[in-house]
Amino acid sequence: MLNIPLRIMGRGLLAGATAVLSLAGPAAAQPQPAASDVPDTFRLEVGGFRLGSDTQLTFNTTGGSRPPVDFESLDLPETATRFYVEGFWRPWRRHQFSLSFYRLNRDGDPTTLQREIVWGDRVLTAGTTARARVASSYWSGVYRFAAYKNDKVEVGPAVGMGLLSLEAGIAGETTVAGAAGSESEPFDVSRSRNQPTGDLGAYVYWWPLGRLLVRGDMRYIFVSPGNSEASITDGRVAVLYHPLRNLGVGLQYTYTKFRYERDVLSTDLGGHLRYSGGQLVVSAAF
Repeated sequence: MLNIPLRIMGRGLLAGATAVLSLAGPAAAQPQPAASDVPDTFRLEVGGFRLGSDTQLTFNTTGGSRPPVDFESLDLPETATRFYVEGFWRPWRRHQFSLSFYRLNRDGDPTTLQREIVWGDRVLTAGTTARARVASSYWSGVYRFAAYKNDKVEVGPAVGMGLLSLEAGIAGETTVAGAAGSESEPFDVSRSRNQPTGDLGAYVYWWPLGRLLVRGDMRYIFVSPGNSEASITDGRVAVLYHPLRNLGVGLQYTYTKFRYERDVLSTDLGGHLRYSGGQLVVSAAF
């Protein structure tokens, strides 16, 4: 007589468990919601930097060791606005590519040299009136691989390649002694250089809130071609907020430094060029 109730109870428990599993199964099979609803396949950013600069360059057509010319000391603006554009593409979950471009031109006002400098084939003595200019543009491509990735954080190595175009010049008037006495002679000595670049490093993306992105990149390389030494440092950190799913705004700080110490017989551009400063970013995600 106890057999019937136990069998009925067992059947009831089995039916209940089956019903619970049938309800929980579809729910468990559904993917968990992502930490952010911001699209992650394509991203296009534009922005403007207010950059501080440090420009110490050498150019000596006769060879030999010469101290670098401090272009900011020639009344070249220490700060300038740089506009840039960058596109991001994530073809697969752990892989991302980006391509960026910026151009920055600076022209100084005429200034009277306080000391002697050597630029190209010119020895510019103290008292010479000179005007400096520097124009640079930089194409940079980066590949990032997410060695670790979840809905909120991804971290991994990054490899960058680029092309730096640099032109630097000094123009003005110098006094030349002649048979009829001293006279002013105009001069304009400039040099341009296209330099391939490459660097290695790491990156991190973090979504602390659904539409708030904090990201950072840092890459560096040091090489010694021949008797020269070259290094590239490229880093940035940014905070982006998406008030709309496809549109974000934010702030970014960037630091970029190129250094090329050439051997004493080189007649090409050398020295170092550094840009660093803050940026307002507008970002579209698709």
